[in-house]
Amino acid sequence: MNIAIVYAGNSKDNQKLKDISKGLSKGLEAQGHVVSIFNAWTDTDARLTYFDFVAVGSCSAGFMSAKINDQLRKFLRECPGASGKRCFAFATPSLRSNKTLLNLMKIMESEGMMLSVSQVVKNANEAEAVGKHLIVERK
Repeated sequence: MNIAIVYAGNSKDNQKLKDISKGLSKGLEAQGHVVSIFNAWTDTDARLTYFDFVAVGSCSAGFMSAKINDQLRKFLRECPGASGKRCFAFATPSLRSNKTLLNLMKIMESEGMMLSVSQVVKNANEAEAVGKHLIVERK
């Protein structure tokens, strides 16, 4: 199965989200899937049409905030093939991480994506474990 991981932090180079995305990728590849990682800031010409499943990750816009960066919303809106995809939402921990995750899920659903599961992921090791157990096949 072809899987895309899309992430967007507060800046172009959010190392924590990049590491978590790589960990998630390792876990999904251990299941035998083919995984591609996209940074919503730099990979603006990406297409999601080819992928069967999409994982979307973000962090809150600030320490006390639960807002999602507008770059991710713009990426999902302008990226061909995002609508109708089954997906997984993940966020990094913060003071209001559950609200951040809820806001991310609302953005994804407003773009026509079908959420399978969502989770707050602390680090790359936890992301790898999530990837190894994430059910991406249709039931």
